[in-house]
Amino acid sequence: MIFGLTQTTVFAQNGMMQNTKDALNLGGLKVGQHSSTMLYGFDTRTTEVLGTYYLDPNWSVATVRFYPRTLSTPTGTVKLDSLTDVQIKIVLYGNEVEFNTPEGVKIISGSLIKSFTLQQPNQEYHHFISTSEFVDNFDKIKPSFLEVLADGKLKLLEYTKVTIQKPDYVEAFNTGSKDIKINKEKQLFVNQGNEIIKLRINRKSILALMADKQNEIEAFVKQNNLFVKDRQDLIKIFKFYNAQ
Repeated sequence: MIFGLTQTTVFAQNGMMQNTKDALNLGGLKVGQHSSTMLYGFDTRTTEVLGTYYLDPNWSVATVRFYPRTLSTPTGTVKLDSLTDVQIKIVLYGNEVEFNTPEGVKIISGSLIKSFTLQQPNQEYHHFISTSEFVDNFDKIKPSFLEVLADGKLKLLEYTKVTIQKPDYVEAFNTGSKDIKINKEKQLFVNQGNEIIKLRINRKSILALMADKQNEIEAFVKQNNLFVKDRQDLIKIFKFYNAQ
């Protein structure tokens, strides 16, 4: 009986994932197509784009979880669920996600995706969650995704901020640059309930966030000779706190 139930459950899950795959392949999720040489809102015909608006310019194998939604396709309506073992790229400028499919590259709005997990060869998993899952009362982030560096009650989250430096070439004086420059900056955030706040990376601020376990945290930091300004040490501190 249990075996039969397991078979039914797996079949149902595979069916939902197939529906989502059909929505992607048949165009129900398709937003458009572009090439990495284009940058929306800028005339790139006479300029070069320095840098990339991708989180990672290489394809990554991912498991993607969508927000529940019913879409229309040429063959009928389908319910979004999840996809596994798909290749994706995250477009930070414009909040879009590219899917590498047998029918070519398909692009959908990042607002349809709740979370995803990435893995590249010989690397650990990286889990991301939509910024829509949090309240940003200080307008520090734009619609995109946050990497969950440490999960739990007090999450350590990393946001990649993208800024575009426009060409500043002055033809009359032959000065400045004709290029468009894409700059990416990693910023750390934490959650307080469902609100997201930018993290002040100093010992006093971090201990204040962990005041209910301050003695344990101080002992852990001292025993392991950790520094809050070191990214890996900071992740260890947050993981230790969330495990208490």
